[in-house]
Amino acid sequence: MQLLALAASVLGIEVDELLEHLKRNAMAWSAVALFALIGLVFLLVGLHAWFVSMWGPIVAPLIIGAAGAVIAVAIWAGITISDNAARRHATQRRNTAEKTALVTTAALTAIPLVMKSDLVRKVGIPIGGALAAAYLLAKPTGSHPDRQANGHDTE
Repeated sequence: MQLLALAASVLGIEVDELLEHLKRNAMAWSAVALFALIGLVFLLVGLHAWFVSMWGPIVAPLIIGAAGAVIAVAIWAGITISDNAARRHATQRRNTAEKTALVTTAALTAIPLVMKSDLVRKVGIPIGGALAAAYLLAKPTGSHPDRQANGHDTE
């Protein structure tokens, strides 16, 4: 905790002031949650009374319970789908980073072997330099790609 206080003081954040603000907000949010819960309970009681008058005392709670279960399953499915998508994205990012590291390692390992060749030193290095210069000169600088695609380049 002291490390966090030290880091906060370095960033210019007053820890006591921040904690007091969080406490005030916690009280307000807990009051909001309490009254929202009271409102939800009375909405359910009213819904139950209405359903009892329409379908009877046995079917009404079954309908409300089934609706609650369907909503819970829908929320669970949404969370599961979101977690799986995030997991796939993280795996794809990790695989891309591993491939990049592998290619970089292979290139760094091959450079001393390739540089021993006279042909590469006399022809390959100048051609590589020319290609790099052409790439850097052809690359747009400081402009947003969407602006260039739309023809709205203001620079």
